[in-house]
Amino acid sequence: MSNKQKYYLVVRGRQPGLYRQWQGADGAQAQVDGFPNALYRSFATLDAARDWAATLPPDERAQAQALLPAEIESVLAIPTDTSAETVIMYTDGSAIGNPGPGGYGVVLRYNSHYKELSGGFRLTTNNRMELMACIAGLRALKRPMAVIIHSDSAYVVNAMRKGWARRWQAQNWMRTESEPVKNADLWAELLQLCEYHQVEFVRVPGHSGVPDNERCHALAIAAAQQADLPPDEGFVAAS
Repeated sequence: MSNKQKYYLVVRGRQPGLYRQWQGADGAQAQVDGFPNALYRSFATLDAARDWAATLPPDERAQAQALLPAEIESVLAIPTDTSAETVIMYTDGSAIGNPGPGGYGVVLRYNSHYKELSGGFRLTTNNRMELMACIAGLRALKRPMAVIIHSDSAYVVNAMRKGWARRWQAQNWMRTESEPVKNADLWAELLQLCEYHQVEFVRVPGHSGVPDNERCHALAIAAAQQADLPPDEGFVAAS
């Protein structure tokens, strides 16, 4: 089986976008089958997709180019003399079976910089992958930054915005006298990263057409479907 990456650019379809898979409810096929005058194409690389988009008529060209990420430039290499601005981050996590194979996806934007991150584990949960997405995005920033994390996970956003995670930490990771906090290992790391960075959490509705949120979801699903995923040591230890 080939491991080469495939991209599917849907310009006209039920939900236009850039997809990493063809089949399934989250794939490109579901967006174009039976859709009148669907316009889409598959590509081996993003550069090939950009080249094709440039050949389309003006209106469709603009839409296609808006669906494609900018040239990828590493957020890891932001020069230290760059004026302080805000990193915009979108995160999502997914688990097939919950628990089951899981993955996370992250989109980072900083001025003209764009970066995608993803990863997966062979046995984990959706909530752990939602947390892991935030952690992976913040880990990628090599100096203190102002960050806005957009997530469709009420579990993550409410715990951070309402101070629940800090309270759990102060209670030695116990929700009650007899009930331990789930995913304490990831909550602890996320709180530590939020001390290093200035982080705001924003809830976004899932599957509502927000492009970067949809992209994160596609990245998370694709990561969960990879072969030979590593173990989620934190999940194994708590099981």
